[in-house]
Amino acid sequence: MVAAKDNQQVRLLRTQVIHIYDDEDDDDVCLNICNYCRKTLLKMRYYDRRKRRTVFFSCVFLLLLLMVLLVTTFVRESGSAIVTDDGRQQSASAIVGHESAQLQYNSTDTIISSAAAASTPSAVTIPEPFNTTIANINEPFEAGRDMPYFFHIPRAAGSTVKDILGRCAYVRIAWNATATMEGLKHARDTQLVQSGQVDMITTQYLHEGATLFDGQEHRGRCFTFMRHPIERAVSLFHYLGIASHEPTYDPQLRYISIEMWARSKRIEHNWMTRFLSNELLGDLTPRHLEIAKAVLRQKCLVGLMEEKSESWLRFQKFFGWQFYTQEMRECRDELLNWKWSGKHRHDLVPEDSPAWELLYKQNILDMELYDYARQLFVEQRSLFKSD
Repeated sequence: MVAAKDNQQVRLLRTQVIHIYDDEDDDDVCLNICNYCRKTLLKMRYYDRRKRRTVFFSCVFLLLLLMVLLVTTFVRESGSAIVTDDGRQQSASAIVGHESAQLQYNSTDTIISSAAAASTPSAVTIPEPFNTTIANINEPFEAGRDMPYFFHIPRAAGSTVKDILGRCAYVRIAWNATATMEGLKHARDTQLVQSGQVDMITTQYLHEGATLFDGQEHRGRCFTFMRHPIERAVSLFHYLGIASHEPTYDPQLRYISIEMWARSKRIEHNWMTRFLSNELLGDLTPRHLEIAKAVLRQKCLVGLMEEKSESWLRFQKFFGWQFYTQEMRECRDELLNWKWSGKHRHDLVPEDSPAWELLYKQNILDMELYDYARQLFVEQRSLFKSD
């Protein structure tokens, strides 16, 4: 009976440290282990000799784990430090993403400094077949040959675009049929683009979706809405806690803070860079950031959430979408400005808060990519100058 209680004490101690390790970052793990061992050892004088021996060896086990954590953290931080725009250094922790089919991935990122990412754009090659099947942004739109190809970034007005076109302009959109890898494969096997059954393709899987086009008789014309990465992450956190219809619905998010979510293994990181560069599972490097930039620069008409009205006017003019009747125009304006899909009010995250810093750390590549997208938005204004 005594031995059983001793074994139970060991299991409780190990469970405690595993719980600490799962919920905190490395610095908090070390601090919590030290505090836990200190408090436990102070109580040892009230235990009998057998229990003191059990507690002692259990604390030794915890302290050895602490040493491993310290060594691991030192090696990782010495090899990959983050330099932010204001010159501060931050540790480059690798966060494992929550397993999901569409939004989050079980992988780690190699976070890089902005200075290291400045490779030569001319040396970057856009992956095939995307480079061949998707037309360049500076090429004229050819009706009958080119099809609008919408890169749907979660929580960045994607559903709004599809609702306006489908419900107000009666554009035939491949929606759910191209939302997954399996759906894209079926669409390719059945030659959905060539069938003439749809007027537009939309998907999150940008490079896989490009295989639906042949690059000759049928080309894709990429366009997308982009959103500030931290604002998008905050919106995603609140949305997934209530959206029971989503495959990534997580009701537990309603009971934790966004800071706890940002520290956990469920947080997504650098989603836009990952999907634009087609590196869905592996580590991200400076090369992937440059590929993502090249894809936007050469292939995509870029819209911004912060410039939603002007972005929509550009899309409408570029693709020639018409809203002939007053009813169609009212439908468009309503969905664009105050009754958009997935609307959900939530608190903002202050820039000087710990949650903001954590989200920034997990999306540092996307932050640089978004700054680049804002530059492209200004440059692409020249495509819409009046004659």
